[in-house]
Amino acid sequence: MKYAFTFLSALSAVFLLSCASRAFPRVSGEPVPAEARPEPAPPEETRDPFERALGFIRANSPLVEKFFQFDEENGIVVRGRYRDRDADVSVVYDLAAAAEAGGNGEGFLRVSFSAEDSAGGTARDGELFWNPRLSGDPAGQGSAEGRASPGETGLLLSFDDDYRKSWRRYFDLFDRFGARVTFFIQGELAADEAGGAEGTAADGEGLAAFCAEALSRGHDIGYHSAHHQDLTRVSRAVFDSETLDAAEKFRGAGIRFSSFAFPFGFSRPWMREALRPVFKTTRGYGVKFRLYDAESAAGGYIVSKAIDNIIYGEDGDFEREIGLMLLAAKFIGGGIVPFTSHDISDEAGWGIKPARLEYTLRTARELGLRFYVFRDLSGGPYTP
Repeated sequence: MKYAFTFLSALSAVFLLSCASRAFPRVSGEPVPAEARPEPAPPEETRDPFERALGFIRANSPLVEKFFQFDEENGIVVRGRYRDRDADVSVVYDLAAAAEAGGNGEGFLRVSFSAEDSAGGTARDGELFWNPRLSGDPAGQGSAEGRASPGETGLLLSFDDDYRKSWRRYFDLFDRFGARVTFFIQGELAADEAGGAEGTAADGEGLAAFCAEALSRGHDIGYHSAHHQDLTRVSRAVFDSETLDAAEKFRGAGIRFSSFAFPFGFSRPWMREALRPVFKTTRGYGVKFRLYDAESAAGGYIVSKAIDNIIYGEDGDFEREIGLMLLAAKFIGGGIVPFTSHDISDEAGWGIKPARLEYTLRTARELGLRFYVFRDLSGGPYTP
């Protein structure tokens, strides 16, 4: 947020703790011929409970529940657990050190793991072979109407503030990767826009014109308030004026917002409830990696991770951490990763470099992630 200079020192400190030190797996890793890959034995062929659990882990079975934790030393750590009446086995996966193990462009990753029987204390290291491109829906485009259905792993990417001239320049980049994003616009309609006449201002670059173009290209439009004030520090009358009243003027011009992003990410529970009749989803802002399943995403409140230039000083740090987050989300399965930025620029602190944006979109596409927009989360029909 261009007004959020008060967060600079705090976010910089968090950044120093957040970058993972190990590289994200690249497609140039040393290949291993298919015939050299050990095939996991069918788990049901062994009577030993721990060996049976290892079979399910090597087979990357959905019976192994996966989740992530954040470790200040190692960054994101993906864990798993297999339980039945005879076994309770925990597992730690080393996704950050995964190397491609499929020859001839097969795209398999060699994922090392450490498993431990919580009852007997038996421990074993092993590895599995996993192809993220063959996991879930590689098309990533949802229904024929262009809507995604929460449940498939995907990326929920959004942009805040009033950088519509910059955003418009990258519409073709979004198209190239089949990406759908949400623009949380800030501001008020010009006088000639508010009347609803064609939705264009005198200069042809008004908010209504941008909203119409973005929607026509498959993107989504949310609102970010009229004047970007800290809504936790204003009266109820100002709160209503900045949110509900301002949105009603857009509605009069034929523009209906799917969601609302709180300025600076600050909100109170009562605010979310007050906005719910108009905005099905509200959004906060933070620096931590979060993964939402379909149920939590439909709960009406999302906190997006900042991916601005001010958070990541070096391109390598950005690629390592963002790449690992997307890979971890796909490996865990069925989660939605919300990311947020502002301007699209090499110079802007509150923005993302074009090369970093392209890396994020390309990585999501290569992993077969869906591109979600906020209107996908409400579950209901969207009427522009």
